[in-house]
Amino acid sequence: MRQHKWRTGRILGIVMAAAMLGSIATPICAVAEESEAVEMQDDGILEYVALGDSISNGYSADPESEIISYPQLIAHDLEEMAGEDVELSKDTKNGLTTTKLNSVILKRKQVQESLKKADFVTVTIGANDLMNQFKKVSKEILNNNTKFSTANQALAALQDGIKANPLLLVKVVSAISNWDYTSFEDDWKLTMENIDSMRPANSEMIVTTIYNPVESMELPGTLNSIVEGLISKMNDIIVSYADDYDYKVVELLDSGIGEKVQSDGLHPNQEGQQLICDLMEETATSEPFEAIREYREEQEREKQEALKAAKRQKEQEEAEKKALEEKKERRKTVVSCVSLAVAVGLMALLRKKTENEERNKQSGKK
Repeated sequence: MRQHKWRTGRILGIVMAAAMLGSIATPICAVAEESEAVEMQDDGILEYVALGDSISNGYSADPESEIISYPQLIAHDLEEMAGEDVELSKDTKNGLTTTKLNSVILKRKQVQESLKKADFVTVTIGANDLMNQFKKVSKEILNNNTKFSTANQALAALQDGIKANPLLLVKVVSAISNWDYTSFEDDWKLTMENIDSMRPANSEMIVTTIYNPVESMELPGTLNSIVEGLISKMNDIIVSYADDYDYKVVELLDSGIGEKVQSDGLHPNQEGQQLICDLMEETATSEPFEAIREYREEQEREKQEALKAAKRQKEQEEAEKKALEEKKERRKTVVSCVSLAVAVGLMALLRKKTENEERNKQSGKK
């Protein structure tokens, strides 16, 4: 297991202090030179390398709308919540497959240099391996020379073809079921091996599994269950090599991200990107992510305290309001009682006056 070491500047001070106390015999100048060499490897910048396809690239189905990718969200959180200076190398590409990641992206010198000094690496790849198989199957079974630019087009063509000829469904299911996904395993192993050979021993890497990119589509017959079965097998491959290449896995298949997709039904919307970001940050164990979790816990505590304070304030205001209303009611009652007493008194005086007048009148007659 790699040991994550994010700061080495304290080594010089600790070793020199020990030397001054006479606890070590190494000359101070030699220790200083050695410590300085270690310190030079840590320039205080957290190097983050993001590799992957359109998901990590932040693809937007709407040209007028921008999607902030999860690598950008993570970099922002590292800076704002953990106080890190982050250098994000976002080596991502729409439509990228595992094969192309290994044979094209990882061959670039700039990517190799970024990986050599990486503190943190994320990888999202594999969905296009499956989607390209859809396109291939659609073209072969439909005997269609159309070059499908997207899996959506291929799926739409398949659906139309099966509606016209339901027997095609059997061929489609057979072709998808018999896909040699072991080729994906070979590509995955080679890709992880290459990344692992380039990144530092003290770096941390997290990869995502594949979610169902056609979950929101109404596929004919049993095709959707076949697709989910294939995805599960691909995800098993991803998980099985975690120990061999020292990476952690973020599970997306059952994460609920299928409900947070764009209008194309495939790519994560902004909520989906945020979900991946949150899952990544929950999974990472290195110090900066501990700082993010502590920051969020503190924010949550403050939020809860604010809610409690607001609740207490509301209860106090309601109590004061109730007391004021009760006071008003008591005043009304007092006023009513006084008014009633005055009325009764006036009536008694009036009755007495009437009686006196009547007696006087009777006396006058006598």
